[in-house]
Amino acid sequence: MDERLHKRLHLVQALLFGLPGVLLGGTVALVGVYSGLMQETRLLSRLLLVCWGTAGALGIVAWLHIGAGFLLQGRPGLQAVGRVWWALLALGALAAVPAAVLGLVVGLTERMEGFGLLLFGPPLLLPAAHLAWLRRRQRLAAQG
Repeated sequence: MDERLHKRLHLVQALLFGLPGVLLGGTVALVGVYSGLMQETRLLSRLLLVCWGTAGALGIVAWLHIGAGFLLQGRPGLQAVGRVWWALLALGALAAVPAAVLGLVVGLTERMEGFGLLLFGPPLLLPAAHLAWLRRRQRLAAQG
């Protein structure tokens, strides 16, 4: 597949999966940070909420930054993005995993409504994985 088709594919993924992931996942991430700061419960649970919400929000910002770089500059844009952005994207992906596991477990064991939890962050995993795959593929091709 040439670069133009990958850009189109990423744009479709961004619209179908990224937009709900950014809107719903971003909302949940910010609510997690706010709840962690405003709760009057144990310090550990507050810290966990703040860290989890911050990781999700930073992952969303990193995905937006990396995706925009790819759409505007192509594969050289993926290589130009610093390692910090990729680390933040990985951190955000890690933050999406508990929502995915919880959605699957609740959806399969309790109620079908549990599958709705899969909309709160995990949809971003697909377009993020596509960007990481493109970057890795390009690096391997450059090495020989």
